[in-house]
Amino acid sequence: MPLLLSRLSENGVTWPSQGLVLYIIGLLLFAHSIQRVRRWYRLSHVPGPLIAGWTNMWLTKGYISGRFFMELPALVEKYGPVIRIAPNQVVCVDVDTLYRISGVRSLYRKSEWYTIARISRDGDHIFTIIDPEERKERKKFIMPAYAGRDIDHFEEGTDRALTDWMELIDTKYLSSTKQARFMNFEEKVHFYALDAIGEIAYSESFGCVKEDRDTKGVMAVNDVTVPLLMAISNYVAFWKMMRMWPFYYLLPHDGDNSGFGAIVGHASTIVRKRLQPKAVPKHDMLQSFIEQGLRDEEALKQEVGIQFFAGSDTVSSLLYTTFLLLLTHPSVYARLQSEIDTALASDPITTPPRIITDAQARSIPYLQAIIREGLRLFPPLCAPPIYKEVPTGGDDVCGYALPAGTLVATALQQWHGARDKSFWGQDADAFRPERWLEAAAADEKEGPRARRVWEMTRRMELAFGCGQYVCVGKAIAMVEAGKVLGELVRRYNWSLAKPLDPPKVTNNGVWAIRNFWVRVEKREGFPTAGQ
Repeated sequence: MPLLLSRLSENGVTWPSQGLVLYIIGLLLFAHSIQRVRRWYRLSHVPGPLIAGWTNMWLTKGYISGRFFMELPALVEKYGPVIRIAPNQVVCVDVDTLYRISGVRSLYRKSEWYTIARISRDGDHIFTIIDPEERKERKKFIMPAYAGRDIDHFEEGTDRALTDWMELIDTKYLSSTKQARFMNFEEKVHFYALDAIGEIAYSESFGCVKEDRDTKGVMAVNDVTVPLLMAISNYVAFWKMMRMWPFYYLLPHDGDNSGFGAIVGHASTIVRKRLQPKAVPKHDMLQSFIEQGLRDEEALKQEVGIQFFAGSDTVSSLLYTTFLLLLTHPSVYARLQSEIDTALASDPITTPPRIITDAQARSIPYLQAIIREGLRLFPPLCAPPIYKEVPTGGDDVCGYALPAGTLVATALQQWHGARDKSFWGQDADAFRPERWLEAAAADEKEGPRARRVWEMTRRMELAFGCGQYVCVGKAIAMVEAGKVLGELVRRYNWSLAKPLDPPKVTNNGVWAIRNFWVRVEKREGFPTAGQ
């Protein structure tokens, strides 16, 4: 303070003026302190780490570590089902409450947190639209494509991308008794997923599999930006600032040569071509959007663009985490291969591209149990909080009165919920697909009122969200999971290539598996892919 007074005097500020300056500074500090105390007090009755009530930094530190969601079970054991994780944020792990919050008649709304998922400065896609009526209007145009009415077209796109991947394996990565070749499974899954969503969305592949490289630089950009986005996702004001001049120029743009900007630019080009008066209609999701009445170029660009980021990363995560579980559980792998062989012996695939169909995949209970168990243990989006805002008048959440405007995290609970021993049993941490078959058998024995599988599915499907906020791409993800896992296990024998240097699983927003090197051999009797 003496130093401040000295500096003021040196600059010609008289004592009365100095006193006024100090008074204003003190008043501002006092007002700021009052505001901070009031912010702390409004949720002071909700248990949680003391520092979380005063600053976002505790939560930010957890996101930077990439392990916050893994620490949630210990926090739940200490504090209960509702925990304060930031000055205005809480997380709830009660399943019934989460379904109520996201219910069709719920007054909860999306929070401004959703806007950080925008792929351009001003445009919105189905995930970032906050206004309920505007979101309902957009869903009217896009849901016929997402809801499965064109399920065969999902299969056509998946088959083309999967055939390209298997041709790459057959020509470049097959091992034999004479030669061992290693393949980076995580990388190739990403290549497949990007190409598949391109085929499904607008009938064009990115060419990642055929060229065996990240043609648009999406993976390289994601490796840097996704952890950064998670680390600063608590600061919505920062994102608002970044969308203003001149910071806007630091964001991705349509003209970029790689990464997000390249993808959005690619989507823009495709949309403009499709909207031309003489454009030839195609059998894909973009055409469905247009035929349902969505003809605004910016809206179409947003919906096509988000498919690459949301669809490719989440599907990739589901595929390679489940496949890692298969490779580390030999008995499960062997049983799955045997059951696929048995099922297809009585229902053979006779027409090109000779890839297992969605109907066949769904008819194999053990394959479906494996997919469900993989989703349970490694839900693709268990790290982002995905906040809903408490409505006017407040709400009672598990006995805690939450004032209006409080943000409730509705996705962080997935890791805890999957490992809740009070529901799943003492082996909740174990990969055991048989639990789903056992529950189905028990339900059948007990009769119509049995609800075990329903309760298990209800918890597992929180990986896709629920109620009015359920993931619009759920049907596509399940089609891809059944076909890809079923076909890869049916056609090849797989093993980890470097058992002394095993894969390393991390999560800074979505699951990543580094060092996932595999060895793959063709099973006897299978022709080259596509034949």
